[in-house]
Amino acid sequence: MHKEQMSRYKKDNFPLSVITTEMKELVPEHTHDFIELVIFQRGTAIHSLHSADKKSGYTVMQGDCFSILPQEIHSFENGNHAFYSNIIFSPSLISSQMAELSSFETWSTLFEKRPGAPRTKIHLPLDERLLVDEYLARLKQELANRSCGYKTGATALLLQILLTILRSTPKLMISSETSLRDTPGLLKVINMLEKAPEKSCSLAQMAKISGMCVSSFTKKFRNLTGVSPTEFLLSRRIEKAENLLRNTTLPVYTVADMCGFNNINYFIKTFRRFRHLPPAQFRKTLN
Repeated sequence: MHKEQMSRYKKDNFPLSVITTEMKELVPEHTHDFIELVIFQRGTAIHSLHSADKKSGYTVMQGDCFSILPQEIHSFENGNHAFYSNIIFSPSLISSQMAELSSFETWSTLFEKRPGAPRTKIHLPLDERLLVDEYLARLKQELANRSCGYKTGATALLLQILLTILRSTPKLMISSETSLRDTPGLLKVINMLEKAPEKSCSLAQMAKISGMCVSSFTKKFRNLTGVSPTEFLLSRRIEKAENLLRNTTLPVYTVADMCGFNNINYFIKTFRRFRHLPPAQFRKTLN
């Protein structure tokens, strides 16, 4: 089994690095002597923790954040083209802020060992995901350029990432009890809905793709994601609509059509339910 060491990633004696990974399928069992904060940015996978007599797996998807602590043996599988960033750092880097950071309830979720307790992860909503992605890009740039003062800049960006995650109001998602035998079929459906949420796909079609009957698929999908398949699809459509409203000047009715809503009134009603504002007003707040 491969063992990673901080010394491999530490440059200029600075204990902070960012590694990005695009999975082909499998990341084999390995361990390391540092904290790793994982931010899942695209796709889905199964993340497994290994002990002497047990392998516990749970699903991870876009927007999930979780930690891997020193000496934990872990692996990834069923992650075809999943993409994630690993922030590798030493707690000594943020020692002066540790008392305040550890006062957040979500700190223990990420960084404290709780023997025997279910594994948890933080799922960030879209706004927080966009912020974290921005900070990550700037952090990678600081570490690549190594300009004068980069250590201070990089540490500040790490703190921004941590604060964004800790300040969010995420749903703490407990390790899924869904059978790993069924999970690949469920992940196939989730990947399909994430890649093309605008496409029409009935519950019966989703169940067929997963290889299950409708009732079993619906129950296991909810166990895995915390929401029904229909609600999951709607949330992905609204995320796509929000991105279009943020980054284009397309009319609202065009945005609705591009996101799979054939009825403009239903789109406005659904957008308001998820974002607490109608789409036109949401766009105005961006200015």
